[in-house]
Amino acid sequence: MTSRKIFSVFSMLLLAQGVWAQKGDDIPGPALCASQEALECTPVEGCSRVSLDSIDGPQFIGMKPGDSTLIVTLPGGDIHTTKAKQRTKEDGNFIFQGSEKAASEGDESVGWTILISEDTGRMVINIAAEDTAFVIFGACTLL
Repeated sequence: MTSRKIFSVFSMLLLAQGVWAQKGDDIPGPALCASQEALECTPVEGCSRVSLDSIDGPQFIGMKPGDSTLIVTLPGGDIHTTKAKQRTKEDGNFIFQGSEKAASEGDESVGWTILISEDTGRMVINIAAEDTAFVIFGACTLL
C-alpha cells in the first residue's frame, strides 16, 4: 500500500470523531473499522504487544446498519464473514458479540466482543480462547 493510501485511510479514521451520534440502537450507516494495535495475553506470561499478522487478527471490519454480518479482512488478504449473535447499544457504545467454532479439530473455539464508541469511533476488540486472550485497538468511520 502506498503512503498516500495509508494517509487517506488514517485521515478518514481521524474524521470519524462525532459522526456516530444517533438516537437508535444500531450503527448510523455502513462503517469500516481498522485495527491498529494488538495485545496477546496468557495467564502465566501476562500481556505483550504482537503484530496482527502473527495472530491472524482482523485488519479491517466492514458492517452495515441492521445487519449482524461482519465482513473481516485478515492480514493476508483473506476475507471472512461472521455473524454477531448479539448487538446492542449501551452507555454510548455499540457492542457486537459472537463466537467462532474451531476451523479444525486442533484449533480452539473463541468468543469475541467488539465495542465502538459512539462519540469517537474508537474500537476495542476482545477475543477469548481457552488459554489465551487478545485485545485489539482500532478506529471506525462511517462510509
